[in-house]
Amino acid sequence: MFEIVGRLCCPLCSNPVQPDEKVFLDIINTVIHQKYYYKSPRRKLPIKDEGPFQKMLLKYLFFQ
Repeated sequence: MFEIVGRLCCPLCSNPVQPDEKVFLDIINTVIHQKYYYKSPRRKLPIKDEGPFQKMLLKYLFFQ
């Protein structure tokens, strides 16, 4: 159903995002692991949503 699971990688750590992991979704729909978000020195965009990646998969149609 969700082909993106296991293929979408966090831009900060380059690891695949798993459904049970907590993430941030920024205003340009970038999915970022919460645990790396504040550790990164990169400039960050405003956050649109946060929570488990599974919640994002069900909430936003562009993941399907």
